[in-house]
Amino acid sequence: MQKICFPHYERGEFDSLEDVYKFFKNKSMDCFEYILVDIIRYNKCYRDFLRENGMDMLVERLSVEIPLTSMDKRVVEYLYDWWNMTGGLADYNIQCVNVEDKITIYGHTFNGLKDILEHCEMKGRDNLFGFETYRNDGKGNDTDVHVGMVYEMYPVFDSSDYKDRRMYQNIIFRRSPIAGSDLKEAFAIPHKVDFCMVNESIPDKLLPVLYYKGYGKYMLLATE
Repeated sequence: MQKICFPHYERGEFDSLEDVYKFFKNKSMDCFEYILVDIIRYNKCYRDFLRENGMDMLVERLSVEIPLTSMDKRVVEYLYDWWNMTGGLADYNIQCVNVEDKITIYGHTFNGLKDILEHCEMKGRDNLFGFETYRNDGKGNDTDVHVGMVYEMYPVFDSSDYKDRRMYQNIIFRRSPIAGSDLKEAFAIPHKVDFCMVNESIPDKLLPVLYYKGYGKYMLLATE
């Protein structure tokens, strides 16, 4: 069985669902339902199973892999509430990966997030003057895969935030040089919390999309 990966500030990589359960059993069981939803959404084995078989059968599978029957009923109830609200999962893949993982896009393998960012040719963001794009001067491209970014800076609430240069990053990949129109088109992808565009509403023609929150070890990758 493939390893499990989900976005978590403490630890998000495990060999099995049972290992996840054991790790969080005495730590965060008051929020285990949220962890479980992230595992389902961002791991292909559970995502595909839910999409093909529905929540009833997924709960049966989960109850074999972890002792769901010993949990508070709220965990299972939350799964059903979440599923009823989602309206279903998109046909493409969304997976959680480590920022240091190798990622292959259009046949080219990038050596983690740092390598991807080093290939970024153009950035775009919305501001008071509308959506603007910025060419990354001096960024060479030694591959047939071209990288662009739609981003938003962290919010500023007081003077202590002025020096925070972190940003929410949505990264797109194309087979031809990135143009401003590519970034404007990507900006139209629905995004809400933390400016995340990796969700269930990405037009197929705009895949793949990679999202990084600006800190931590994990990012989300949506691919065909």
